[in-house]
Amino acid sequence: MSAAHNKAIKEAEPQTRGDKRRAAFIAAARQVFLEQGYEAASMSEIVLRAGGSLSTLYSQFGDKQGLFISMLDARVRQITESMGVELSAHTPVQEGLRRIGEQFTSKLLEPESLEMYRLIVGLARKFPEIPREFQRRGPDKIRQALVDYLMDREEAGEIRLEDPYRTATLFLEMTRSGLVSRALLDEDVRPNAEEIRTSVNIVVDMFLHGIIRYQPDPDSTKTLKA
Repeated sequence: MSAAHNKAIKEAEPQTRGDKRRAAFIAAARQVFLEQGYEAASMSEIVLRAGGSLSTLYSQFGDKQGLFISMLDARVRQITESMGVELSAHTPVQEGLRRIGEQFTSKLLEPESLEMYRLIVGLARKFPEIPREFQRRGPDKIRQALVDYLMDREEAGEIRLEDPYRTATLFLEMTRSGLVSRALLDEDVRPNAEEIRTSVNIVVDMFLHGIIRYQPDPDSTKTLKA
């Protein structure tokens, strides 16, 4: 494990008593929301599992929606950390994208992530502000983290970017679409590490090198012969 990776983990660990209490609330909230759903989830039940008091819970998160969004933030940080590690290490693009792709897909395929995504989609009609906030604080942040890494690799002369934002979007969608979509629809689909690695390798190779073999323009060939 690299020094940069160790540093990222250390910085993510709660340091103060307040940080530890906040982390306990978020962990308990994750359990309750997934078990009971957003509407039925009880703040009192969360406090019962985490310890502390309702007043402390409300002072830290404001209300149920604030707690739910904070829980999503904590999950997103776990994904963006791996991209930050590759950025800090200036990892060569092929190696970096493979590691980012594997970490990203593995996190999305965790049962908790799949259940969370299903829960958010279910809230879209009645509580549209929650999915919108999730998009802003989740996928948008993950995409920006990848943009930062890709721009670093462009500055190193490894790649050329016409549109960094769309390029990052394309990579993330290619990486997640096959395995994650199937797992969302079928609980029996649980890709293992080797399946994830194989899928990501194909995506990275296609992303960096394309799938159409270059062939000269026939007209230009005729001109050269003439």
